[in-house]
Amino acid sequence: MTGLEAERGYLSHYAHSGYVSKDRVVYMQHHQPGSFVEHFHFHPSIELNYLVDCDMLYSFSGTEIEIQRNRFCVFWAAFPHRAVGVNADGWITNAYVSLSEFLRWSLPPAFVNTLLSGAVLLSKEQDPGDGPLTQRWARELDQENLEWQRLHASEVEARLRRMALEGWDVLHQPNEATTEKAIGGNAVVQFEKMLRYVAEHYADGINSSNVAQVAGVSTNYAILLFKKMLGRTIKSHITDMRIAHSQMLLAETDQKIVTISMDCGFGSVSAFYEAFSERTSVSPAVFRRQSFKG
Repeated sequence: MTGLEAERGYLSHYAHSGYVSKDRVVYMQHHQPGSFVEHFHFHPSIELNYLVDCDMLYSFSGTEIEIQRNRFCVFWAAFPHRAVGVNADGWITNAYVSLSEFLRWSLPPAFVNTLLSGAVLLSKEQDPGDGPLTQRWARELDQENLEWQRLHASEVEARLRRMALEGWDVLHQPNEATTEKAIGGNAVVQFEKMLRYVAEHYADGINSSNVAQVAGVSTNYAILLFKKMLGRTIKSHITDMRIAHSQMLLAETDQKIVTISMDCGFGSVSAFYEAFSERTSVSPAVFRRQSFKG
């Protein structure tokens, strides 16, 4: 499994249905939690989860926490995470917002900074309006009209703004001492510094040495840490993030493929085609045509 799970075409193991907004990069799903993957995964988006009739156990960088039902859970999914288990036959509604879209909403700085630090947040209290809201999203997943999709994006924005104003509970904070047991010592802090650097600079010409430098560790150590936490190399992680961005641009814009390849950090069109085809089994041109079907 690659790190592109939040992109169109890679969500089949999370949900039975979903859509991609043609205007704002917001993804939604509604499904019964099922089988769970072995490795941690990541994707360059803000993730919202809402559980009904079940609670789920998640692992964030090796630290397990319980996501409670009937309260919105929000986190920046560029940090490694995976679902470990579920305690009943309930349902989960997910919404994924691209980082660039999330930042355009200009939510209160304290809320934004807390999320981007890698914290996992839970809405302060159960809100009687959240159940009907997520149920409505579930019923409307198949709506492909642009105005419906704009409406859904606006509703996600409004719910996050309300959460930012009402307050939140912190379920997990990467810099807490309790997380050090996951991989030992300062490794958690170092790893998440590197993850954030990649998430913010993957479109630049960065490499493994740049990523290691930002955390003050050797390149070899950084490579070993990525392999232990994600089951992949730093180079592969950077490439995954670039491909994720390119898929959004291919599906959402009419930019030329050569322009997209450069904007996403690839040194040449041939390198872009090779990496894209390897991870998606189709060429960028075919992916674009498939994205605009229907």
